[in-house]
Amino acid sequence: MAPSDDPFYARLPTLSNAELFSYIHHYSLYKVEAVQAALAELHERGLYASQDALADIERYCTRQEQQRMRPCNLEPRYLRWLAYAIVIIGLCSAVFLYATASPPPQHPLGYDPFDSKKYVRDLERYGGKINILAVEFRQWFASLWRGKPLAYIIALLTVLLASLLWRMGSLAAAHRDTQAEQHDAPSDT
Repeated sequence: MAPSDDPFYARLPTLSNAELFSYIHHYSLYKVEAVQAALAELHERGLYASQDALADIERYCTRQEQQRMRPCNLEPRYLRWLAYAIVIIGLCSAVFLYATASPPPQHPLGYDPFDSKKYVRDLERYGGKINILAVEFRQWFASLWRGKPLAYIIALLTVLLASLLWRMGSLAAAHRDTQAEQHDAPSDT
């Protein structure tokens, strides 16, 4: 919706100065766009807000934008709690899978075809060395998703995901602390 189509923007010139200053003094109650529009209307009328009020509004808008841009819009402590939950659930699942894993199934032929030189020679004849490598890779990759190797993969993915979330939470907390220090630091003016 364009600003000219919005009823607020159409009504803005009809507001009194006191109503416009209400947007400035109680900026946290309104949308950022409404406060900026009120500031623009006051400026158009030749009225100005104090530099302190403008600085407060700017800090508030910056903080709101940072919160909106935060990953999943979660607080750093929630990211850490999520990392804890993933570690607990993932590692418990991996231990359960490891403990209940059945041994790998026997080959349906009763022997491994790769033990036969004829089978390997036929694979190489029809597809070259790359065919042998492709079949070995496919069998190895398929074996990862059964039994104890699956437990190892789940444990590894759990640790990686939890570490990523923990790191994101730590970086967000450090960034927040840095921003707070910058805002609390006295200015030279």
